[in-house]
Amino acid sequence: MSSELPSDRGIAATIGELDAASDEEVLRAGMDRARAAFGVEVTRTPALTLAAAWSEVLRHGVAAAVRLCAGVDPSDWAWFVSGSVARGEAAPGSDVETMIVLSDSVDDAGKADLLARAAEVHATLELCGIRGDANGVLASRPRFCRRLGSWAEGIDRWASQPGADRGVVMTGLMADSTGGWGAMDLAEDELRVATVAAARRNYPVRQAMLQDATAIRATLPSRLRMFATHADAVDVKLAAIDPVVKIARWSGLSAGSDHLSTLQRLDDAAAANVLDAEDVSILHDCFTWLVRFRWRVRAGAFADSPYDTRSPVNDVVSLSATAPQERAMLRSVVREVTGISRKLTYLASTSAFR
Repeated sequence: MSSELPSDRGIAATIGELDAASDEEVLRAGMDRARAAFGVEVTRTPALTLAAAWSEVLRHGVAAAVRLCAGVDPSDWAWFVSGSVARGEAAPGSDVETMIVLSDSVDDAGKADLLARAAEVHATLELCGIRGDANGVLASRPRFCRRLGSWAEGIDRWASQPGADRGVVMTGLMADSTGGWGAMDLAEDELRVATVAAARRNYPVRQAMLQDATAIRATLPSRLRMFATHADAVDVKLAAIDPVVKIARWSGLSAGSDHLSTLQRLDDAAAANVLDAEDVSILHDCFTWLVRFRWRVRAGAFADSPYDTRSPVNDVVSLSATAPQERAMLRSVVREVTGISRKLTYLASTSAFR
């Protein structure tokens, strides 16, 4: 998947450097230059463009690390990434979710060897300032390093029994997946297409994903609470970004869409009459603002040491430290997203989405 990179030629050039990196030192230097280039672009390039471009840099960084650690014989494996990096929506400090598809011919000893090499890949990425997923979605774990047949069986099982084996989470990961690097002859949307088909066949997983998308996990503290308790911290990702992303993922699967981006999934859902066109327009505006806000808040990560993994960037912000107009806008966005979530919960109770 390609994105339109910002105008500064330094960013496009660094992607070429990553692809041609001959060792870890060169890869680290390439990622360092990419951060510097993005640091310049933050104030003059639209946030959605920055997110797509930074996602592409991270994907190329992962591919380069896999190539370097795999050596001349990549064996029968293919690396996939998921999450915001795959969707083209990464922000400064975003971690990377990775998975491996193995050939069915790989035996247990071969799988053990590839798991060890996957651990080397992530160790290299950490040294380059690319953190692995904090929730453990890592190709170096057996759960995310499977033979092709095992992935196919899992996709069907997670869709038909979403309440077992973290079915909702795994379906979401598969729906967001895209190929990165490997010797196997697999399409980059191999796992995603199979997941869309499985979700279309199985209403239970779509129902469970909507319930997960509309569950309230964080809220903005009220003005009264801020005044009375001085509690003003809010996790913007939990309160607003995740709900929009998850609503888009659920509605995209319900519409049979195999697109990755949140905005395209929303458009596909509107075209298929899964979501109301006005709600889609509102979610479009909310998500665009949230991406811009997130990039502004996180931009300082590009100025920090890329090799300091002790202080990962997060989305917790202090409302009192936020400019009044942005604080008001954030409240408005969360209110709109929450309202649409409640509407979808009600419609689901009437079996509107069966």
